[in-house]
Amino acid sequence: MQDVVLSIRSGQISPDWDYDDAVEVITPGKLYRKDGDVYITYQESGLTGMRGTETTLKVGPKRVTLTRTGEVTSEMVFEQGFKHLSYYDTGSVGGMAIGVNARKVNTMFNEQGGQISVEYAVEVENELKGHNNIKIEVKNVH
Repeated sequence: MQDVVLSIRSGQISPDWDYDDAVEVITPGKLYRKDGDVYITYQESGLTGMRGTETTLKVGPKRVTLTRTGEVTSEMVFEQGFKHLSYYDTGSVGGMAIGVNARKVNTMFNEQGGQISVEYAVEVENELKGHNNIKIEVKNVH
């Protein structure tokens, strides 16, 4: 297991594909490899509104799965050209069924770290709620 630093930038995408209300968080995490996939884990903070939640990213060749456990529980699957349904439980606010339709999924990893970039649409109860983007830079700590 390697110590890493993550720079996570996320936001909604406006019609000109610019970020609206982008949030960027820099946080420590752990990276390990298993069965050809890259796994990254980190603790959410108060900045994301999910303190007490651990996030795990499973990065495969064509798919990224984001799993949260703790105060917020969810699993979102990003696979370009596919819509995946999941349940998102915010704890205090309650839960909802969401659809995640990934428009673009790009990943690249080597021994120094890597990058994840995902553009996706979110549907709640089959109604489009927005287009989003997540960009994650992962750097090994030496």
